[in-house]
Amino acid sequence: MATIIVIEDITDSANLAKKILNKHGHEACIAANGEEALQFVCGKEIDLILLDLGLPDVDGQTLLGLLRLNYGMEGVPIVVCTAWPPESAKKMAAAYGFDGYISKPYKVAEFMSVINQFLD
Repeated sequence: MATIIVIEDITDSANLAKKILNKHGHEACIAANGEEALQFVCGKEIDLILLDLGLPDVDGQTLLGLLRLNYGMEGVPIVVCTAWPPESAKKMAAAYGFDGYISKPYKVAEFMSVINQFLD
């Protein structure tokens, strides 16, 4: 069982991700914004972070940097979750330093394929 934080401000998207992850035996926690995410990760062992780019208080690229440089998450895979077209998402994820991407809307098989690639 992995501990995964879903950083997503859209309640339906966050709940869907959590439901899928829980169904596959993982512990998923939701943070609705960057501040909640930073509070949550302090002192916790996190196996994977799913991060939406469009948060209400901070953009995803900035939060990625904060998590990696200031919150001890440099070895934790951080995957961007985005509604951008897959080719654009792939380029953006690489350019910003994310470990991967998941396209929205979520398709369970694709979603879990990406998750499993970082947890195996």
